[in-house]
Amino acid sequence: MALKKRIRDKKVYYYCNLTYRILNGVKNFSKYIGLKKPSVSELKTLEEKFKDEIIFKLSKNKYTSELLTKDDVIKSLLFRNAFYKKYNELSPTKRKKYEIDSTILFTLTTLTTEDVDVNLDDVARAYEKDKNLTLREQISKNMINAVEQIKEKKDFSKKYLLDLHQLTMSSFENKTPGIIRTKNVYIHKRDNNNPQGIEISYRPPKPELIDKLLVEFVLWYKECKLNPIEKASLSHYKLYLIHPFLDGNKRTCRLIFNKELLDNCFPLINISDARNKYFDTLIKATETKDPKLFVDFAKEQYFKQINEFLKGK
Repeated sequence: MALKKRIRDKKVYYYCNLTYRILNGVKNFSKYIGLKKPSVSELKTLEEKFKDEIIFKLSKNKYTSELLTKDDVIKSLLFRNAFYKKYNELSPTKRKKYEIDSTILFTLTTLTTEDVDVNLDDVARAYEKDKNLTLREQISKNMINAVEQIKEKKDFSKKYLLDLHQLTMSSFENKTPGIIRTKNVYIHKRDNNNPQGIEISYRPPKPELIDKLLVEFVLWYKECKLNPIEKASLSHYKLYLIHPFLDGNKRTCRLIFNKELLDNCFPLINISDARNKYFDTLIKATETKDPKLFVDFAKEQYFKQINEFLKGK
């Protein structure tokens, strides 16, 4: 923060200024702090309070932060507002096209990230069709329906989570869609020399613990006052640690990640678009028990994708 002084009628007035860069422009916030120049510690306190005020002004919420800085939170809100300013300037036809395209791209990416055998044509046809679908189209349709589900801003609960998994995985009956796993599972990181991957040191909890852990997760989710980027990222991370299902855990995590964003008027973010970095960061955060690694990755992807939209890419 820069301390600014203005002189009027031979009096010195002090202001604190905060500046944030959005694409090629800047957003300035200024606040009068008095006639006396504050000390370094006083200025720091004033700065923190001012940032809280800006966050509330931009969001109408008293969002907190633990792993992100308040500057990150303010920037995320400014990017959100810039996104919707441009989005709302689009014609209704172009807005509809954006919504369809973003849903199709998210569906394609989140499936192919898990090596599900679908392509863009499968997903595009699935978006248009409601019957006579091929298996690949049906798998795509299930994910499309799951995306539409998280757009509805329904209350989050254990049942909601299980229903979302059931919807996503309903074409994979051998993966027990919508049912908590009843056996141990292990997490592997990818390895070019080993098709099965390499088992990591972290072991997901035993099946008999999952129900209790999901209850605790839902309670945390409902009570959490963190800013949307951080809460979305931690929701993904915490649910991944529980690994409640035989398969489809990351797919469900990415949906819950975006539910939090959509519920707070943020756009859909295709977090696994950077596939290798997504996997590597998630595994490293899991092994080291350092969620900040994943939170920072998600933040970077959010800024990158909003920037691309603003630039018209």
